Amino acid sequence: MRAYELASTLSRYSRVAVLERGEARVVVFERGGRILGIFVNDANVLWVNPRLDEVLATGGWNVGGLRLWISPERNFYYEEPERFEGWRCPSTLDPAAYKIIRVGRREVALEGKLSALDRMRGWRFAAAVRRDVMLVEENRLLIRDSMVADYPGEVNLWALAQVKPGRHGTVLVPVRRGAKPIHYFDPIPPERLVLASDHVALRIDGERVYKLGVRPEDLPAEGEAVVAYVAELEQGTWGMVCMRTHDAPRSQEECLDVAKADPEGPKGAVQSYNSGPEAGLGKFGEIELQFRPAVEVGGRKVSTVEYEVAFIAGSRDEVMEAVKLETGIKEPHVF
Repeated sequence: MRAYELASTLSRYSRVAVLERGEARVVVFERGGRILGIFVNDANVLWVNPRLDEVLATGGWNVGGLRLWISPERNFYYEEPERFEGWRCPSTLDPAAYKIIRVGRREVALEGKLSALDRMRGWRFAAAVRRDVMLVEENRLLIRDSMVADYPGEVNLWALAQVKPGRHGTVLVPVRRGAKPIHYFDPIPPERLVLASDHVALRIDGERVYKLGVRPEDLPAEGEAVVAYVAELEQGTWGMVCMRTHDAPRSQEECLDVAKADPEGPKGAVQSYNSGPEAGLGKFGEIELQFRPAVEVGGRKVSTVEYEVAFIAGSRDEVMEAVKLETGIKEPHVF
């Protein structure tokens, strides 16, 4: 589905903005405040749910694309958080209530209202959020997400991009030598996870649920996080999407999202998810950035974060050169 075909489908349900620069087309959907398409020469580097109309018609959250959530997941998305059971995304968090307030050829701004119950503590969370999406180069987005919340606990913003399993789907995270990846759910088997001297690689195929975390202490530079995804999108066409921020947690104290496998163990600033049939959500992968906790200002929790999204589609050689440039990884392992 091409950019304007996707926009036409989405427009039946909510307002849509299409940003343009050179050959790039970015489709921003008011419902859920999502970036649902990043197109290069008609290839979308993001995953869109193949049952899109069904999900939209029933008010579901899982349409695909790049979304904004809040963290820690355990507190807001599990009905029985102590046992990590009954996962459910509250509709007041996604799709929530967003409105496009300004749109131009290369930028769009949205405002929204989020709310949820922290089931771990019985506290209510309510926030006003704003998303500014700017197509600053033909192959690069700049996103600024802001939040002002009424909530007594610790909370942080969380960016998640859904990606296609494709062929040879690989997540790449630059790390320091001696990094210790976190297995958030079941142990990730060695045939799906490679730890090299300067990066971690995770296979994405949508065949089994796994989740990877990378500690802030293992990132190459304090507070700077990079996570990239590369895959053969279709025969002969490869794609990359890479997220980068200077607003990552600096330490375990600034990481809030605990691992289901070991809630008392280390936590990740960068995460990646591989779906599977047991999740019942479809086949996709995710690359994710956790951000620094919101700070208290005048009795409210306030956070503003920025991150870049670099992207490319083309031949394998073109894409791999872009991966090396964006991540600094010398010899990326590709599954």
